[in-house]
Amino acid sequence: MGEAMDALSSGPRTHDQLLELAREEFDLQWETAAPVRDRTGWLAVTGMVDLFDHQVHLTEAGRRVLAAIELGKPDRDQTDTVVQLAPTPGVIARLVEQLDQSGLRERADGANLYIPGIAANGGVLDALRVLTEAAIPSISDADFVRSVQSNFPKAQTVATARTAKDTLKALGLIQRTSSESWTATPAALAWVQSGEPLDLARTVHSAIAFFGEVLGELDQAVRPTTGTLTERSSLYLPNRGKPLSRSTVNTRLNLLDACGLVTRLSQTTYRTTALGRSFKESLPCFQPNDAAGRAPSDGAAEIHHNDSPSGTTHQVVSLGSHIAAVLEDAARDSANPKRLEKAVVVALGYLGMPGQHVGGSGGVDGHVRFGVGADSRILAIEAKSSATGPVRDQPLFGLSEHRVRVGAHIHLLVGPGFERRMLKEADDDPAIAVIDTGLMAEVVRRQEQTPLTLTQLAPLVEPALKAAQRGDALRRYWEAQDMRSRLEYALVDILNAEAEDPLEEGGWLDLTSIRRELRTRGYRVDEDTVVEALEFLTSSRIGVLQRSEKRYRCTASVHTTGQRIKALGYQWTAATELHQQTRSGDEAAHT
Repeated sequence: MGEAMDALSSGPRTHDQLLELAREEFDLQWETAAPVRDRTGWLAVTGMVDLFDHQVHLTEAGRRVLAAIELGKPDRDQTDTVVQLAPTPGVIARLVEQLDQSGLRERADGANLYIPGIAANGGVLDALRVLTEAAIPSISDADFVRSVQSNFPKAQTVATARTAKDTLKALGLIQRTSSESWTATPAALAWVQSGEPLDLARTVHSAIAFFGEVLGELDQAVRPTTGTLTERSSLYLPNRGKPLSRSTVNTRLNLLDACGLVTRLSQTTYRTTALGRSFKESLPCFQPNDAAGRAPSDGAAEIHHNDSPSGTTHQVVSLGSHIAAVLEDAARDSANPKRLEKAVVVALGYLGMPGQHVGGSGGVDGHVRFGVGADSRILAIEAKSSATGPVRDQPLFGLSEHRVRVGAHIHLLVGPGFERRMLKEADDDPAIAVIDTGLMAEVVRRQEQTPLTLTQLAPLVEPALKAAQRGDALRRYWEAQDMRSRLEYALVDILNAEAEDPLEEGGWLDLTSIRRELRTRGYRVDEDTVVEALEFLTSSRIGVLQRSEKRYRCTASVHTTGQRIKALGYQWTAATELHQQTRSGDEAAHT
């Protein structure tokens, strides 16, 4: 507002000229001059500008107000700025020097990172410093657990404290001095002494994969979301073969943010800073085979034929990953809005909400059904794409009439983020659920590895939740699913160990003994949850445990258990294909 008046103090300008100024000088990526007209209209009503001859003129009243207000400009993305980096301590410099392509490949995956404390405002660095200093000169396992619990109120379980300790080891900050004690590494000592965040960042980059490399991923013309980063992380993990979890990627981003190497633009997007670019240029980074990481842009999963005589086909991009990639790409394709409308319908259909695309003016973009039978609901879709960031100044009036036409009571407003005023208006409407395409893409990707039921997916489309709350609600379900998988693994492992013990006959354990062993491994779960997991593993479809009254024993190895659970997915796929073929045949015969 005031900055527009300041621009007019040197002479009148057209709305298009003010729009160009907003884009170039203030990084306001508006697609039309509507936001400019809103401001000049308000200024005209208050008498601070006058509109005539197709230009905006500053009045004397406007000049008086301008003289009394403070102006400002946002920090610019200075892509050409080179920052001079501080000298690196010798012990850390030697770690970096050893990172040839072989050394980069040998880094740990860093797949289970957890840093206690607050992520924002440098809290990550404070937490790492406290824990590192606790290991100077050395610390026992038990004392480390107590140190975590005493310093971080939200990390009170033994399992959480141990995960924090494992994280420090993975980041190259502590190392073992015996089977029961730890000490800070030479690189960690150098960082603690210098207090320089870049020394910590260099140490971490030398220890784990996909850390400094994240800076290169973010420094693209089209910045990836955290969901895209999660998917692409597999390219940088040659020893792992599958992507990192979203939480582990977020831990990396929080640490990079705390070191001043990235800046957060929204809930799911970050930008590499000038310091981050200079820092990345100083590092050797792993160079992946990028061909496998890009999803195709059309409507089908990409298929490559190998050179074998049989002509076997290999699907290199999973269906969920492809749908998510198309969704994210369509969200930025403002020149073709129907792409996003269709992509949203496809994505929701993949999540178990079938529907159809409608499109056209004066109605809904599409609609889907949530649930089955009498309890199902129709959800209307309003999709907004934007090539330049959050969607801005799009009218929401008329949506209620559109819902009535398709029998919907809820509208899903989907787009790559929304500017603050528009977001507040939509969030305050009890019939509108605002969904960021980045979050929707993440849900689609994770549905293959950590599938949620339709009930668990309800937070994605629940209008009572604010847009910023959806991700947290869904992540609690993902964490619960991950915990359940770890619990099932632990149960099979415990009963396998009992079966292999030469002093035990039969390998039977009762529920009390099983729960006691789980507690020694850091699992604090109630009896009903343990019994539910045991019953699942004893079911005829899995059949890797046997039950006799309230005692259990294992009849298969951990590896075999994993094979059987995975086979259920293949069986369902085969059954689905057979059903579809049979139904197609019946329809053809009827015709």
